[in-house]
Amino acid sequence: MMQLSRDQFDHEFTTEHLQELSVFGALNQDFVEHLVNQCEIYRTEPGDLLFREDESPNGFYILIDGEITLYCGPEHQNQIVNILKPGECVGFISMLSMHPVIGDVTAIEGSIVLHIRNPVFATLPEIAGEQSFILLMNLTRNVCRAYIKHAIQN
Repeated sequence: MMQLSRDQFDHEFTTEHLQELSVFGALNQDFVEHLVNQCEIYRTEPGDLLFREDESPNGFYILIDGEITLYCGPEHQNQIVNILKPGECVGFISMLSMHPVIGDVTAIEGSIVLHIRNPVFATLPEIAGEQSFILLMNLTRNVCRAYIKHAIQN
């Protein structure tokens, strides 16, 4: 993965574009800007690993562009749990539950992701309580949709 600067990111994605993604829905522009400023931004290549099975995450990723696969166990076992689309997140459940990731998380194609580390996430209520609550609701909705999608497929 290659880290991008904020200028490189802004060249491709506007705040308005981010606000159209489900995880940023109903968030105001200032909060989205603050979040992006505090995150690490990465461009992945196909096959890049975001998480390895049993890794304890120090945060989570929000997919901005591209596709990412979440496996149950190692990627080579090919047990796909979910294919993430822009606006979805991965690692959030493991971060909150303080439980290792259940499987490898791999970029299918070149993707753009925001990495929100635990310390940044923890400070959001102090910065903007109502906005951080909306973000938490969006992330929870994202997790619920992934759960339902997985349940229907199985």
